[in-house]
Amino acid sequence: GLRDGAVVLQEVAGDQTVVFAVVGDMPLIPVFEAAAYLETEGIGVRIVSVINPRRLYRSQDTGWDTCSEADGGFLDDAGFEKLFGGDALIGVTGGASLMLEPIMLRSQVKRDTFAWRRGETASSAGQVMAFNGITAETLKGRAIGLLN
Repeated sequence: GLRDGAVVLQEVAGDQTVVFAVVGDMPLIPVFEAAAYLETEGIGVRIVSVINPRRLYRSQDTGWDTCSEADGGFLDDAGFEKLFGGDALIGVTGGASLMLEPIMLRSQVKRDTFAWRRGETASSAGQVMAFNGITAETLKGRAIGLLN
């Protein structure tokens, strides 16, 4: 997981596959809810927790080889495809969208991001995520839109 930069949390086969690349723990709640709905529609879902975004860049995307303590450990194309390959990709983060950059750069499928637009005061994390458009309803709607 840490060496590859991400780990698959759930995978269910279907006619087409939507991959959710998720940074953080709270966004997993609406992602799992959206996945449950998509599965009832016969759509396959893979939920991938991004735990080390740096490993997901390609080696040529960074200046790693110019550092005194060079670390060239990046996920190869086959490993990336195993984690993030599908028919559509949705990146979800409770923070800045930059954390999803290496995934969006490398992916070759229809894709979109759901990220923090701005902070807001609310009585729950769910309300703040809803304010930022990170809900099961918006995620499942966008997934279906990308597949069609």
